[in-house]
Amino acid sequence: MPRYSAERKAAVLKKLLPPHNRSVASVATEEGISDAALYNWLKQCREKGVPVPGYR
Repeated sequence: MPRYSAERKAAVLKKLLPPHNRSVASVATEEGISDAALYNWLKQCREKGVPVPGYR
C-alpha cells in the first residue's frame, strides 16, 4: 500500500471538501488513488471534527 505525504493528502482532500465538493470516484480516477483510501481519509477528517459533506 503506497504512503502519501501529508501535502499530497491535503491537496487531494481539498478537491473533496467545500467549495469544490467533487465526487470521490472522479478524484480517485484523476489522482490514481483507490476509492477506499479516499473514503478512509474522509473518515479521518470526520474523526478530527472537520465538516465533511455527506456526514450526518
